Amino acid sequence: MASIVTNAGTGSGNDFESIISAMVSSRKNLLNKRVTVKKAEVEIEQQGVSKLTSALKSFKSTIDNSKGIDVLNTHKITTSQSSNYTAFSITAKSDCSNTSMSVAVNQLAKAESISTKIATKSTKENGEETVFNNSFEAGTLTISLGQDDEGNERSFEVEISEGDTLELIRRRINTSKDNSYGVSCNVIKTSDGYSFSLVAGETGLDTQNLSISVSNASGTEGKDSLSLLAVNHSDTESSDSNGKFTSNGNTWTYSSGQDAVITVDGNRLTSHTNEFKDQIAGVEIVAQRESEKETVNGEEGSKSYQVDITSDDSAAAAKIQSFVNAYNSLMSTLNTLTQRNTYTDGKNNYDGGDLAGDSQVKALQNNLISLVTRGSADESGLDYYSCGLEYNKDGTLSLDTEKFSKALNDNINAVERLFTDSDGLIDKISDQVYEYTKFGGLLTDRETELKSQSDYWTQKENRNTEILEAYEASLRTKYGNLDSLMASYQTSLSYLSNVISSVNASSKSSS
Repeated sequence: MASIVTNAGTGSGNDFESIISAMVSSRKNLLNKRVTVKKAEVEIEQQGVSKLTSALKSFKSTIDNSKGIDVLNTHKITTSQSSNYTAFSITAKSDCSNTSMSVAVNQLAKAESISTKIATKSTKENGEETVFNNSFEAGTLTISLGQDDEGNERSFEVEISEGDTLELIRRRINTSKDNSYGVSCNVIKTSDGYSFSLVAGETGLDTQNLSISVSNASGTEGKDSLSLLAVNHSDTESSDSNGKFTSNGNTWTYSSGQDAVITVDGNRLTSHTNEFKDQIAGVEIVAQRESEKETVNGEEGSKSYQVDITSDDSAAAAKIQSFVNAYNSLMSTLNTLTQRNTYTDGKNNYDGGDLAGDSQVKALQNNLISLVTRGSADESGLDYYSCGLEYNKDGTLSLDTEKFSKALNDNINAVERLFTDSDGLIDKISDQVYEYTKFGGLLTDRETELKSQSDYWTQKENRNTEILEAYEASLRTKYGNLDSLMASYQTSLSYLSNVISSVNASSKSSS
């Protein structure tokens, strides 16, 4: 391939580089004028569609929190509990009704536990003294929790290495990957030995049945026997009034699991946990501590606290106000995106929105406005505006909370049907927006088309670069040849000039 001239004009002294540069620049402007403009327009539109998609998704996410059955059935709960003593928390469910009740927490839920004390030195009945070294033989501990409701055995094994201490065994139990039941082990070092305990992972009466068995014990001489940790829960049947019993020759203390107990309007309710989710219609109660004690008619008992549940119109209005704010914010974004460009002497200034005058966005705006302004009254005679919704001259929405509260108190079901139930205003608008944002929706298709256009103009841009490179190479070849030709002419001219000068000089000298 012929070499490309990189500094045309060197030979002849002519400024061919400026000529080549000017011609390439002119050709470049001619080639890229349309491509550059079109590619820039596509990129601006892509940015606009991206902003539109983000705004619509955010809008839908916000308003979806304000729709649904009973979403306006909001309540305010007050209790007679003091600020520094909270026995329970209470929340209203969607189907809650206005009511009053008294609540007392009689007992908190507790998990079953077993524990034993291992003395550093102890004396058997025959007078033989034993010493606990806190260094166990190798073997396997199987921790069982009895059967589940379907009759399946619940247990897991923990491998003990020779020389393991109680502290290390505790860690092996608590961190075992097979301990999916939440069993926890605790070890306390005392002045005369150790306290070893296991606590079941679930609270409640008869939910679990703790026991520990030993297998594969090595029987290594001088090591503590793993049997010290074996306990058969069935032996608790012979426990004394303090819960103490003997298992495998060791004394253990047993504490049974217990249910949480509360009293609601004189009715005794129990739960394996401290949560009461389904026993009381419309509310959930979580017991946090036992009630304070009080004496009534000479008898001490758990104090009852008064609970009052009333409608909370302000919370319901806040749901609709949230929708109103989101709607106004979206409309502002759409107006900004579609603001039209201005022109000077017929030339586009590109000073409008990223989707200036976009018909698709305008269609969406018109659909949303139509849903708000053309809603008809339901069977009760109520419509959006009689419920306090107002459509302002500037296209924004506002909410008259007093009018809304009155409509809510007069007919909450009708207000819910208009605004928050399925096929209510918020649901209709959410569905309309979803047609644009869903996978395969209107904006997804548009993004795909814009990506295709951007790729096309990028290819054109790359092709133009190749054309310009070839054009510049051809110019350099032509002007390089011209430079060489003119340089040779200059050399010949210089030679002839020298010859003529010599002839003239010779003629003068001879005369």
